[in-house]
Amino acid sequence: MSNKMKIVVIGGTGLIGSKAVNILRQRGHEVEAASPSSGVNTLTGEGLAEALKGAQVVVDVANSPSFEDKPALDFFETSGRNLLSAEKSAGVKHHVALSVVGTDRLTGSGPGSLSGYFRAKMAQENLIKASGIPFTIVHATQFFEFVKSIAQSATGGPTIPLSSVLMQPMASDDVAAAVADVALGQPVNGMIEIAGPDQIRQDELVRQYLSATGDARKVVTDAKAGYFGIAVDDQSLVPGDNPRLGPTHYEEWLSRTTPQKKAIERQSAPASNLPGNVTKVVTLLLCGIVFAALSKVTLTMAAETESKEAKLTQLFSKDLTDLPGKEGLMLLIEYPPGSSDPIHRHNAHGFIYVLEGSIVMQVKGGKEVTLTPGQTFYEGPEDVHIVGRNASQTKPAKFVVFFVKEKGAPVLVPSN
Repeated sequence: MSNKMKIVVIGGTGLIGSKAVNILRQRGHEVEAASPSSGVNTLTGEGLAEALKGAQVVVDVANSPSFEDKPALDFFETSGRNLLSAEKSAGVKHHVALSVVGTDRLTGSGPGSLSGYFRAKMAQENLIKASGIPFTIVHATQFFEFVKSIAQSATGGPTIPLSSVLMQPMASDDVAAAVADVALGQPVNGMIEIAGPDQIRQDELVRQYLSATGDARKVVTDAKAGYFGIAVDDQSLVPGDNPRLGPTHYEEWLSRTTPQKKAIERQSAPASNLPGNVTKVVTLLLCGIVFAALSKVTLTMAAETESKEAKLTQLFSKDLTDLPGKEGLMLLIEYPPGSSDPIHRHNAHGFIYVLEGSIVMQVKGGKEVTLTPGQTFYEGPEDVHIVGRNASQTKPAKFVVFFVKEKGAPVLVPSN
């Protein structure tokens, strides 16, 4: 498949999809970055037939907006059936899907874990295998970019309990490069594995990240902690024999991505004046720092280092004994001027109360609203938060949010 092809990337605006789109375009192919924002919706089938017209290859890197059992299963089954049916009608010659190393080994744990998500991924893979379309399923290990979410999901105040299970994570750039290579190759009608160049224990992975980012929390090794509530061993999260290895080492990635962040946090982190609040600060964004464009003419060097990243401070958390498996979590969120969030969801009931400034909020299917001090906003477990930003480019904004969520589940999940 060396000639110019039309390639459709489902989830083409996400972390991996956008990188894969750029790589494939640089190699001279016609590439469509398909997502609901571009009018292509695999859940409803909207725009699929038109997008796939003339396509030889489809790359599916879309992810479920929810990690909960039923929503994840509904997403992968509905999306998979619609997409594969449209591919058959369009005569697509190669279906490439991104999945997770160890998917079949992560499906056995109980409520409150991410095991239901991996069962949903297995259902997706089974649909692909039964479709009759030539395919390649790419199993990737965890991304370096998601180490922060591992730390967030396991945090317990100033300490983070984590197991020492063996991992072999990789950079998202290397994932995208591998997916692009697979898309340009022949279907294997099976699975291939990709991973980082080095194995590392989960507790040490997060420990190094905290050290590199200047985070004062401490990792405590806990053999029972598992992985997002899933019981694991040293074979669960690492590839088998002869995986494709990405070239980027973890230390190299940390040195490239964290020094600037540390400098910004030292200069811009404000001291809270709320009595009795927790001093730990974690980032709201899971996939890196979002910077606003800076004017080279009017801004000084100091202004150029100002962070546009939302800051999150945990105020209070409590197990909800009347709601088994649930917890309440209260957070203070501070938006610097011009700050905005990526598209995300919380998989929780969220109740927002504005304290200072004005913020703009919108969930998918709802109206965009601007909130001022004293006003409130609600989003439910199924809502996708498509707009969250400070309404002002010059003044900060501050609000409190109270979540009712699954105990131990991540407070924020990136979404397309």
